[in-house]
Amino acid sequence: MKLILSVILSWIVPGGGHFFLGERKRAWIFFVVITLTFWTGIYIGGVLSTVNFQTNTPWFFAQVFLGGYTSLTEILSLFGATASYGKTLDLATIYTGVAGLLNILVILDAAVRATTQQTKDGETG
Repeated sequence: MKLILSVILSWIVPGGGHFFLGERKRAWIFFVVITLTFWTGIYIGGVLSTVNFQTNTPWFFAQVFLGGYTSLTEILSLFGATASYGKTLDLATIYTGVAGLLNILVILDAAVRATTQQTKDGETG
């Protein structure tokens, strides 16, 4: 159960799974770095254009690994959030996509640490 919960929390908020596992310092580092990377991209390119399945399909699949943030930007785009085009959009999309790819590593790390803790505690599955 610890494994599933840590993976879901890491998907929703970067570092959430590590925070749940008691690794507060590591959780804060992951949270700050990935959050700043993602929201810097949104600031540069705007919500409407940066996280967009129709125009940025390959990058959108990377952005999905920031579940909570991607969901929030989709909600913001419904309320007429800003758009951007040109070079800034490319840069913004790369920032948000890289943040999503980094969060894949955070999710996997949380899963491994949860499994290790379960093994030490003698828990199963």
